[in-house]
Amino acid sequence: MKHNNRLQRGYCTNCKKRTTHKDGVGHYLCKLCSMALEDKLSPDETQKLRLLENLSVNEVRAIVNHKKINNGKCYDYPITGHIKIGVISDSHIGHNMFDEGLFKFSGEVFRKEQVMGVYHAGDILEGMSGRDGNVYEMNQVGFSNQIKYAEGLIQKHYRGLKLYCINGNHDLWFKLKNNAGVNVAEELQRRLPEQIVYLGDMEADVRFGPNCVMKLFHGNDGTAYASSYKLQKLIESLEGGSKPQIILSGHYHKALYMFNRNVHGLECGTLCGQSGFMRGKKIPAHKGFYILEFDNTKRGIANFGIKFFPAYD
Repeated sequence: MKHNNRLQRGYCTNCKKRTTHKDGVGHYLCKLCSMALEDKLSPDETQKLRLLENLSVNEVRAIVNHKKINNGKCYDYPITGHIKIGVISDSHIGHNMFDEGLFKFSGEVFRKEQVMGVYHAGDILEGMSGRDGNVYEMNQVGFSNQIKYAEGLIQKHYRGLKLYCINGNHDLWFKLKNNAGVNVAEELQRRLPEQIVYLGDMEADVRFGPNCVMKLFHGNDGTAYASSYKLQKLIESLEGGSKPQIILSGHYHKALYMFNRNVHGLECGTLCGQSGFMRGKKIPAHKGFYILEFDNTKRGIANFGIKFFPAYD
């Protein structure tokens, strides 16, 4: 009679592979599954795990869910359920009328309300237009001064917040005039990679789900005498197949909400007071910022709500 020295084999309770290895209580558990997590990771992966330990739940969620597609024009953040975000626009950092107190207050509110992220609809900096007299409206002249000032403000007042930005026409003056090629939002992302996400120039789409797309848009034309006109025409100009569910519109320094063609449209206001140029054109500046809350369901957006925080001089 031959003696069988072969060990008994079973199926790993975790990965279901055949194994002869058992855990301390006699259950089949392959050697790989029985290893501690740190033993499975490469040195590089271990370093990344240590970095994650210092992040908040919202920051980890953003990293895990983030996916850039379509050449930088659309970003996927597949979040279902309740969504709460902050919205600002047209800060014009570097202009004399930029309201640092309002910028600071918005950061305090966004942290208190525990928003998932803050979205900026363009004109982060004042830029350098070359228009006669524009240089005398600034307290920070030139790209180097303006970008350094903005970097310090974001670090100071938006601590712990993620800021998703598009470049507006004022930002693009640094890029396009004389073909200088200086990208404001991209440079801020390089300086503050944990806080800034550069989404694109003048517009970008953010997809929270298959039926929940939010477009950030910055116009490049003049304002209208009727505050609602530009937003209405923007919504009406979008083709059915490319129509988002939410539009955040910057550039006009107006604050209003409109529901048209099944689109929740917002003019996002400004953090900059009325300039001499605007006063001469009889254009008001609606100072303030928003918090948006809505439910992202399988059928699309439900329970859409806005909260506007106005500022008065």
